[in-house]
Amino acid sequence: MRSSPTMFTRAALTNAALTVMLWAAGCAAEPRFLRPLHTRAASNETVFAFDTDDDKRADFWQYQGPDGRKAAVAYADPSGQPGPRISLDDIRAADCPHFVIALDGVPFELVDELYRAGQFRLFYPPARVICCFPGMTDLALAELFHCGPCEAYQALHFDRQANRVVSGNSGYLAATNSPWVSKMNYRCSFWWDALAYLRPQTVFQHELNGIARTFRQIASGQACAYSVGTAGLGTRGGAAAIRQYLRTIDRLCEQIVYERRGRVKLTLLADHGHNLVRNRRVSFRDTLRAAGYGESQSLRGPGDVVVIAYGLVTYAEVFTRDPAGVAECLAGHEDVEFVCYRSGPAIIVQDRTGRAWIRKGAGGFYYEPRGSDPLKLVPILERLRQDRKIAFDGEIDDRALFEATLDHYYPDPLARIWRAFHVLARNPPDVIVNLRDGACHGSRFFDFMIGGADSTHGSLNRRNSTTFALTMLGELPPALRASDVLPALEHLRRQP
Repeated sequence: MRSSPTMFTRAALTNAALTVMLWAAGCAAEPRFLRPLHTRAASNETVFAFDTDDDKRADFWQYQGPDGRKAAVAYADPSGQPGPRISLDDIRAADCPHFVIALDGVPFELVDELYRAGQFRLFYPPARVICCFPGMTDLALAELFHCGPCEAYQALHFDRQANRVVSGNSGYLAATNSPWVSKMNYRCSFWWDALAYLRPQTVFQHELNGIARTFRQIASGQACAYSVGTAGLGTRGGAAAIRQYLRTIDRLCEQIVYERRGRVKLTLLADHGHNLVRNRRVSFRDTLRAAGYGESQSLRGPGDVVVIAYGLVTYAEVFTRDPAGVAECLAGHEDVEFVCYRSGPAIIVQDRTGRAWIRKGAGGFYYEPRGSDPLKLVPILERLRQDRKIAFDGEIDDRALFEATLDHYYPDPLARIWRAFHVLARNPPDVIVNLRDGACHGSRFFDFMIGGADSTHGSLNRRNSTTFALTMLGELPPALRASDVLPALEHLRRQP
């Protein structure tokens, strides 16, 4: 088929734009502080000496205390010796800017691993952050930055009122499903996202320059930046790529503190975790067809289902007029851990052996397994009952369940499933399908273009759901829901 002039022009413009982007990214520079010039251990501290102007002489020093934190810095005086120490903790948050860097897709375990190995030592220890379910960027950052509900879970979605699928790419570029973007002082142009999974390192390098440039222009208050390149790096390169970019972000933070002469507070956080395994794309088309359902772009007949396939993620969303029937059909699929759907005032969670009902109470939730325990909660509930954290009528204390399930296979499952249907989006699906790690659902074209996902996200399990927050402001609680992160940071900022 011959290309029309319009098609040719668009292709030419796209190629030209990508060429300019790649050329610009080639000018990007890695942050300094690759390694200290020398390190000296004193009685109760370690001193790191850096050469920041490449003259082979130390001109900047960091002092790491017995708690492992780099809590003071010094700059060379005219004689070349360390000048007065600057205590980072003595600089009040109210007297300097607070910069927040939001990364896309970081599992807590890798940040914790690097912290224990000596990285990120400008910061207090990392806190675990439990993201929403499904663990998707728009949902997670909208919740974290308190932006209200998104239109849907993803840019490509089913509009119930119009009874049709809404285009994903145009909505993505227009950020119609990303209310959190308005909170960002830096977010690279959405056109760069075309490269985020094809040339993620190129995008990441471009973002490092953009973040540094943006923060240099801000003298006070709070400013936020976001990196999408980290999403592509993690998806294409798995754990090794995530470790590498985290080390680079650590160096960027050290560079910012150096340039600001210590007068800055930094916070790092992420939207969701990552499963760190190679993922095989699955389709439910044959399973649905065998049960009498047909995939469609709208819901007209009783057997119509709309299955959203966008990106590659560890959950799936289905729109249907028969959620119970579709759930029954998909619950037995070999790659499905459970499905969930609304039934009156309750949410039903179903696996291949049975169901459980979730209902919301005044101060917590009710969980009623019948024939199965799909969320594996029964042993935990027995302990909570002994600790009197479950009321006489069966209502489970919300905070107690959160704390009791932090290390559970499904952290904070009842509140997160409830919010998935009632809070996070204006167009939630009728059925959510939670997949096993190693299986993902989404676009066949995207899967082909990137050669499969070496890591991805979305499901309810711990690795997909648990991310992190690191801050110089002070010590955060050991674990937080995403919606509690900014209030906790603001509390630390107000401390004298």
